[in-house]
Amino acid sequence: MAVRLDADTVSSLVGPDLARIGREHLDQGRVFELAREDGGVAAVVLDSAREEFDVWVGVVNGALTGECDCEDDETAPLCGHAVAVTLAALEDGLSFTSVPESDDDDDEDRFAEVAATLSFDQLVDLVARQAVADPDFADELLSLADPND
Repeated sequence: MAVRLDADTVSSLVGPDLARIGREHLDQGRVFELAREDGGVAAVVLDSAREEFDVWVGVVNGALTGECDCEDDETAPLCGHAVAVTLAALEDGLSFTSVPESDDDDDEDRFAEVAATLSFDQLVDLVARQAVADPDFADELLSLADPND
């Protein structure tokens, strides 16, 4: 199950101080190697002293949870590094799930089976809505429609 978050929700969950610290890390380009991992998102974050921290953020039992190898992680549910990764994931359009994501090949097969049961009009409507919601999908759709691009 995907959990829908936005920057305002994250800020209200962690408070203004952690939200500010996380935003500073992100705005100063300190979040690297952002990737989906185990139903959440992992990244490397550099602090202001350029020390590197491995961070994972995900949803556990319905709550946003972070794991970081910094000292702050031992005293609070989320640290500024985890907030930065959360904000970076949101900006990249990554969602958090309560369970690890399944293998991409299995997902593709499952979605292909479901898509095969839809009518042409249902597929066209679904593709159009997804293109509006996802700029990367829209670009790929347009490139398929015009192979000279």
